[in-house]
Amino acid sequence: MADTRTTHVTYYGPDQENIGPFRTLLVFTLLMVTAPIGLYFMSKTLVFEGMLSMEENDAYFYGAITAVVVVHIILIMFVVVAFREKPKAGFPLKQD
Repeated sequence: MADTRTTHVTYYGPDQENIGPFRTLLVFTLLMVTAPIGLYFMSKTLVFEGMLSMEENDAYFYGAITAVVVVHIILIMFVVVAFREKPKAGFPLKQD
């Protein structure tokens, strides 16, 4: 019979200095997944077909444009947040 005992298990807890960037990445990942899809269907149904009375094919087209614009806005927001993040204190910045 094979030995199935666990000899040693090491738990690596969350590194406190990496929580902030991980949280930022998680928030923007969730936004990239949910916001474009949700706004596509919402704008197609409520705005373009409902309020503006467009045909279905036109509503699909303008809903897709809305989703693409939202993706670009989220990417720009991520880049701005990433550049404003302070560097770690443990690594000195290189100076020429």
